[in-house]
Amino acid sequence: MEQARQAALRREAVERGQAEEQAKLLAAVVLTTVQKAGEQDQLFGSVTAKDIAELLAKQGFEIDRRKIVLHEPIKTLGEHTVHIKLFRDVTAAVKLQVNREEEAAPAAE
Repeated sequence: MEQARQAALRREAVERGQAEEQAKLLAAVVLTTVQKAGEQDQLFGSVTAKDIAELLAKQGFEIDRRKIVLHEPIKTLGEHTVHIKLFRDVTAAVKLQVNREEEAAPAAE
């Protein structure tokens, strides 16, 4: 019984250490996405945890979308801070820049 408890504590310490290292790496990450937006910088859609997970994957970070903490989807342009829960008490903050998609100019005939 005691050996199993000690093994669990060691495993938890290793996982916590890995999460802390990943949090340090993620702190330097700035994600950028381009979305269609209307008046007052409101997005026509929203940026969800799934979208953020895909942006992180493009940067080489495999993060489960369920670990991305969004109290509500992002619906405005600008810079947002997104929190990622990596371990019980280890959270990383990532900057997300949401830019306006430039509409293509109509072709001259």
